[in-house]
Amino acid sequence: MMVTFLAALLIGAAVLLLGWMFLEGHLNRVLTLDLEFADLPDPFIGKHLFFISDIHRRRISESWLNALKKSMDYVVIGGDLTEKGVPLKRVEANLRLLTSCAPVFFVWGNHDREAKTQQIKALLDQYAVTVIENATYIIDEQGYSLNFCGIDDLLAGQPDLEQVLNSRRSNAPTVLFSHNPDIKHELNGKMKIDYVISGHTHSGQINFFGFTLKEKAGVKKLPFGTLIISSGYGTTTIPLRLGAKPDVLLLTLQRNRL
Repeated sequence: MMVTFLAALLIGAAVLLLGWMFLEGHLNRVLTLDLEFADLPDPFIGKHLFFISDIHRRRISESWLNALKKSMDYVVIGGDLTEKGVPLKRVEANLRLLTSCAPVFFVWGNHDREAKTQQIKALLDQYAVTVIENATYIIDEQGYSLNFCGIDDLLAGQPDLEQVLNSRRSNAPTVLFSHNPDIKHELNGKMKIDYVISGHTHSGQINFFGFTLKEKAGVKKLPFGTLIISSGYGTTTIPLRLGAKPDVLLLTLQRNRL
């Protein structure tokens, strides 16, 4: 009887844990941060950048996104919009929601490259998404500029950092979008990159007692500048998280107050 009771207790605990992990994996969480630039031109002050990465298999909540859309001036999909086995109709539905909010930019993730790349490209074109692939998209406002740089995925793409940096407009603030935060190892202060914004790691996705095999999300001051890693919106393979809540980033552009 005691063995049966303990087995039932363990099974019950496992079911509760899995339920908790499923709920955590489907949270809609927005982190708000300021991006401060020493030389941000006036027209960009107060603009809002919505960054979402690692959607994978997840469906974006329409009601949740609609409540946020008034706070978006630019949307950036930071890679892994999808992965192998995800129906294109689901990818299209997510793109339809995002493109209804603001102009959308996209950088490739490793899972995007491993999925049906040509079909994804066709969808991105259909919804007028700007793909930033080893290039810079220069945003112009009232005669002033802001560099949105994008590099191809470090694992599955053909990244060319030199080409990215050479395509910038000089004397304009720079934000570099790289799906994989490991781009940090190739950067230095002379490159004049204000921020790098990444995803990819899912903050570990499954963490036990704080231990994780992947780099944790957060804001990190590094010699080249500031690296921001999102925990990502979705999950890969299994729809579960533990100790690694999903997030999207709502970033407000500001001039440094110092």
